Amino acid sequence: MGLFLGLVTRRMLKIKKSNYVWQMHLITKAKAAASSAANNLMQIGSAGNDYAAGSALEKKLQQRQYKLKILEEKLDLQKAEIQTKLDEINTELQSVESMINSAIKSSFSYNVG
Repeated sequence: MGLFLGLVTRRMLKIKKSNYVWQMHLITKAKAAASSAANNLMQIGSAGNDYAAGSALEKKLQQRQYKLKILEEKLDLQKAEIQTKLDEINTELQSVESMINSAIKSSFSYNVG
C-alpha cells in the first residue's frame, strides 16, 4: 500500500472510529435514562400500597418495566456490536500505521556505497 493510500485509509478509519465512539456515547446516555426510568417505576410499584394486587395500573407498571428492560437489553446488544466494530477499526488502524511507517522508511532510506 502506498504512502498516500495509507494516509487516506488512516483518515477514513479515524472518522469511522469517531462516529462509533459518538454512537457509544449516545447509547450509554439512552441506557442510563432507561435505567433511571425503570428504577423510578420500581419505586412507584414498590410503594404500591395504593394499588390493589392485579389492578390495571399495577399491570401497566409491570408492562412498562418489562419494556424498559427489553430496551436496556437491546441497547446492550448495540453497544457490544459497536465495541466489536471499534476493536476491528483499531486493529486495522494499527496495520495501516505500520504500513505507513514502512513506506516512510523505504522512501527515506539511502544506500550509499
